[in-house]
Amino acid sequence: MKLLVKLNNDSELIGYETLALAFTLASFDHEVQLYFTGDTLATLQDSHSRLCGMVQSLDLYDLPKAWADFSDEALATLDTAVQEALNKDFDRNAITDKQAADFDGVLSF
Repeated sequence: MKLLVKLNNDSELIGYETLALAFTLASFDHEVQLYFTGDTLATLQDSHSRLCGMVQSLDLYDLPKAWADFSDEALATLDTAVQEALNKDFDRNAITDKQAADFDGVLSF
């Protein structure tokens, strides 16, 4: 199953649970693409948050770099290891309603 997991929330708990779900799905051979936007930036800027640490673990679960819909200035405020786990140059058309059909499911948190 190919899933797009969108996270637009400044809650560390919701972010943690969302990434835990993504890691679990990936462990069972589901294709998971994470997409961070909006309020998620505030949590990612805290280098001591669980979410920040989890994002750096995407490779361990064979997950691709997470899509990040943040400005260059906003990305520059993130820890270097987090920046390396994010992809800001993704195809934004892939997240429109029409293109979301490329995924078997879209989960939004």
